Amino acid sequence: MHPVIMILCTGLDLGLVGNKVLSKQPQRFFMLQVTNQLLWFSHMNVSNELKNDPLIYAAGLESPIGVYVRREIFKKNAKSDSSLKKRLYDQTVAGQSADGSWNQLFVPTANNLWNLALLGCEAENKHVRKGLDWLLSIQKFDYRGHPGFFISPNRRDPSLMRSTFYGEFGPGCSIFYYTTYAVHLFHVFGLDDNKQVQTTVRSYLDFWKPTWCGAWCTINVLRMLIEHPLSAESRQVKSGLEHLAKLQTKTGAWKGFPFYHTFHALSRARNILAEKQLKKAFPFVIRRQNKDGSWGRKEQETETFLVLDAMKNVELI
Repeated sequence: MHPVIMILCTGLDLGLVGNKVLSKQPQRFFMLQVTNQLLWFSHMNVSNELKNDPLIYAAGLESPIGVYVRREIFKKNAKSDSSLKKRLYDQTVAGQSADGSWNQLFVPTANNLWNLALLGCEAENKHVRKGLDWLLSIQKFDYRGHPGFFISPNRRDPSLMRSTFYGEFGPGCSIFYYTTYAVHLFHVFGLDDNKQVQTTVRSYLDFWKPTWCGAWCTINVLRMLIEHPLSAESRQVKSGLEHLAKLQTKTGAWKGFPFYHTFHALSRARNILAEKQLKKAFPFVIRRQNKDGSWGRKEQETETFLVLDAMKNVELI
């Protein structure tokens, strides 16, 4: 088994109580245990395959994504990143409302919690705790008789969701976006054992099929099911991967699906169906790289993160 990579939010106000850890084995996007690695990944040298060095682009990012990518993917701990991390942290928590949200809006609350995770904050951090508590406070909706769904009380959130392409989740149906993103954040902070979150996952396992809704909803839900221990090896995940396999074209892309989000979501799956699709998609990734080492057009930072973190997940970089 490969070593587990653990990130701590050193130098920031974590709100720790002694050395207590809320979850014995947190599972998160920057804590990786690879137990079943496909051989073709082991023998590939990405530095020889990529057209341009992605570090050239990543070195200039003054953002939570930039801090994470330099530290965890390229293992570059620049002295300037320490002060940058503190500045980004201070800016992020300064906007948090007394109830734990960011302006009583789901989208900025979820994105800022993800930013805190990228900066290395743990679940014990007081701002993280308050934010997660606020998320649980909006878990009030039963979807067609299935409990545990999150719904935003703010009418501005749907338009924000549709106009904000940031992070690992994209603009599908509002309730599926809120719910899958919220469950993901509890996963990121090592809280998969939260009973309310487990209720949500079980509800999805009761009714979800990969053809239930559109492409964004499908990949958002499948990503969440791939990550959570209750669903990672479920028949729903298998059917979702089979559905995507049928849609993958000769180019490696998935017809009708957002390429970078799909590529990244599959990199979390420990399943031969996902691994075969990743192998087929990798040449497409190489072809789509920009001259500055990034990926994507309108959302270069997010899409570059999705590619590099996916490569990290399967140990290509």
